Amino acid sequence: MKRILIVEDDPIIGRIYRACLEKAGHQVEIATDGQSCLDQVLKFKPDGLLLDLMLPRINGLELLKRMRAAPAFQHLPIIVCTNACVPELLQGARQAGATAVFDKSSLTHHELAEAFGCGNSPRSKTR
Repeated sequence: MKRILIVEDDPIIGRIYRACLEKAGHQVEIATDGQSCLDQVLKFKPDGLLLDLMLPRINGLELLKRMRAAPAFQHLPIIVCTNACVPELLQGARQAGATAVFDKSSLTHHELAEAFGCGNSPRSKTR
């Protein structure tokens, strides 16, 4: 069982992601903004992070950069899942070290579960 921290400010989307990942056998916590993610990541010690880019307090791109700058999080799988269709923002997430980038509108439950699957490296994609 992997521990996954979802960083999502929309409570409905957060619950959908949580249900999908719990069904796949993962232990899941949710942070609703970038600052609470930083607080929770130290306590929860996740095996992976599902990160929205559009967040209050600290946006997802800044959060990604901060986490990748910390030695403890350089190899943590960080899956970006966003509705932001701005190519520069998506490219920025890849350059900042996102493990994979998915478009929320086309992400399937299967892809989400596989992103944190048994050691499989997810393909970086945006549709």
